[in-house]
Parts: sequence; structure tokens; C-alpha cells
Amino acid sequence: MADTARLAFVGAGNHSTQALYPCIAQIPEFDLVAVCDLDAGRAESAARRFGAPRAYTDVDAMLDEVQPAGVCICGMPDMHHSVGLECLRRGVPVWMEKPPAWDLAGAVELVEAARNSCAYGMVGFMKRFAQANAIAKEYLDSGELGPVSSITLMHGAGRYDEFRRMLLFNGIHMIDLGRFLAGEWITLHAFGAQTSAGTQAISVSFTLDCGGVGQLNINSAHTWQDTFEQVYLTGSEGGLHLESGRDLEVISQKRRFSEGRGLETFGWSGRYTTSHNLSGWFSSGHHTKGYWGELRHFARAVLGQVEPVATLADGVQAMRIIEAIMQSLASGGPVVIAEVQ
Repeated sequence: MADTARLAFVGAGNHSTQALYPCIAQIPEFDLVAVCDLDAGRAESAARRFGAPRAYTDVDAMLDEVQPAGVCICGMPDMHHSVGLECLRRGVPVWMEKPPAWDLAGAVELVEAARNSCAYGMVGFMKRFAQANAIAKEYLDSGELGPVSSITLMHGAGRYDEFRRMLLFNGIHMIDLGRFLAGEWITLHAFGAQTSAGTQAISVSFTLDCGGVGQLNINSAHTWQDTFEQVYLTGSEGGLHLESGRDLEVISQKRRFSEGRGLETFGWSGRYTTSHNLSGWFSSGHHTKGYWGELRHFARAVLGQVEPVATLADGVQAMRIIEAIMQSLASGGPVVIAEVQ
């Protein structure tokens, strides 16, 4: 079996060249064979900087000539959709940034294209691969915390001009993280606020398939240089507190993790913290935020070493929840979320 996957990358804009391409050199399974961008200068620059032997401005020409084993796609949602469809219809697996399309119908179309060609796709829900979030999921799956009773998700970022865009480009991450940690959402009731200064906020109460409840609070009151993210989850045996996918605090009598900052409270509970003292390249955030993890997982999936996760179907369900939130904001009432297909 090959030990590296021949992967092409479509899109050479700011996000891809600042957060994604820099990960490739640290992924032993990722062989970058081509870069494609409508702007020839950007494509050639990214190829030169990140070690791809060929640069293209036409996706079809790249697919015909290079015949990659998989394709990464990072741009606007319409590009994710159109390029993703072209690759999937050829039977080429894809990884694409979120959201997978502008609307639910487009996301569903990608799933159907993958099914028809026996291919698959992953969506850039990098928070699943962030260091603390991944350990929290392992801890939850161990059963040590008991069944989930509640989850609270909070996120603040820079300005958006409408609720839908804030949900599509930022809220979708917290929606997927909520599903990843606590399971499927069943019903929701959303409330929105817009200030005269342009700040937007959405608060969503929801029920979980496991019988628990949840709360999602997102806003645009921060700057892009100073975003905010926290998750608090409770079970029947304590709770978890997550800070920006980097810090994990376990609040439980059961000592699953070694003591970190260790704080005994009233003699009956302990707090245990993961370490994030990562040196060198990892401390820049590519590892702790999950970008490195999601791209490496895709490369390994292409090689057949792991099953793909954060799939196109997960993208569809996140889009369903966004549609339900928008419906609730418009109607002022609760909405039942469609079942996972």
C-alpha cells in the first residue's frame, strides 16, 4: 500500500494559505501534487510556497492531467458545491471547507453525488479535531461521565451583516461541535437580536435525542482578532468545561486524567486539566484548532487507513439545523428538526 496520498488543492485564498496549506508539510501522508485557483498568480505562488509541482487555473484540466487520489477545496460555498460535484461525479473523494453549499438543497446534492459514484466527502469541521475537543469526546465515549444531561455552547466573533451568514460561516462550527459531543438535536426555539451598532446575537434552546437539553449562544460583538468560545457539558457524574478547543477541564470525582492545576472543592470533587504546552510549530494554533488533524484524517482516509468523519452527511445535518433556526427566527416559535437521513 502507498504511504502517501496524492492530493490536489483547489483554492489559494487567505484562509487556505494561512491556515491549511501550512499544515501539509507536517502531514507525512499528504503528497501535494497540484494547486488550482482562478487567479494564476495565486495558484503559482501557493504551489511554489508549499511544494506542489504543478499549478492550474482550470479544475477539469487539473483532474484530467494529474488524476489525484483526492481533492481539498477551500473557497466560497458556491465553489465548494460546484467543484465538489465535479470531483465526486468522477469518483474522487473530497475534503471541503464549511459550509458545503449556500443552502440545504446544495448540501443534499453533494451527498447524492457521493452516493451515486461510491465516493465520499469530508467537511471542514475542524473543531472535532481540536486537541481538547477530541479528548473530551474520548472521555464521553468511555461512559465515565454518564449520559449527557445538558450542553451550553458559546461563541463570539467579528461582524456579520445578517443572521444567516453568521450561522453559515461561524455558527455552523458550534452546531457541529454540539452534535459531535452530545448527539442529535430534535427540537429548537431560536431568538435573535440586532443592535443599532450592527451587533447581532442568536440564542437557541434545543432538546437532544439522548434526553438532555442544550443552549447555543453566538454573537458578532467581538473582533476577528479576539474571538471567544466555550462549551460546558454535564452528565450524571460531573461535567466538562472546554475553552476554545484548547483547554479541557474535567469536573468529577472520578480521576480519569492526571491532575493538572488540581483543585479540590469542599473535599468531594476534583478538577483536572489537559496540558496544551505544545512547542514550536504546533503552538501557532494549526494543531490545537484542528486544521492539521482534519487534513491528516482526510489523507489517511484516502489511503484507506481510517474511515472518513465529519462527512457530507454531517454537513447536511448542520445545514438542516441552520434552516430550522432561521425558520424559528421568522416564526417566533419552536421547530422540529428533520431526522438524519
